[in-house]
Amino acid sequence: MESNRAGYSIKKLSINNKGISLFSAILIALFALLALAGLYFALTKLLGSSQTIKTYASVRDAAAGGAHQAVIMIQSGSFNDIGVGECKPPIEIKFKLYGNDKLFTNYITVCLSAYKTPPGYEKTSVATSKRAPGFIYTIISEATGPENTHSRIEAVYAS
Repeated sequence: MESNRAGYSIKKLSINNKGISLFSAILIALFALLALAGLYFALTKLLGSSQTIKTYASVRDAAAGGAHQAVIMIQSGSFNDIGVGECKPPIEIKFKLYGNDKLFTNYITVCLSAYKTPPGYEKTSVATSKRAPGFIYTIISEATGPENTHSRIEAVYAS
């Protein structure tokens, strides 16, 4: 320490490296977080282990759940590329039943049955207005359970 004429001591400031340790700790935590996020992505997306397999009380409930899943897919626009009278190939969904660890299969078929312009809407062609209301879909959900039990649900959905 130095002192000036009035007798006060002046402390010399020195630049220390204490701030760099905080920066290094944050940087290491960031890299660790990126590594964990990459591992999670690899396990869920690339290996397909993130697919949720629903568990139902009965085969009938699984078939009804498949029809509900088809309605959600219709609303999201997954079937905008089919024309009137066309069907998509069956979608295969795996499910479980309570008290049973075995996986069972539900096949869901969606067909665009008809198009009718609802009252109050202008007439447009089917090919150009896939988002307009008036599409009538047929949904067939066929679930197969233990001991070859089957349940088939047919539903009609109008958008």
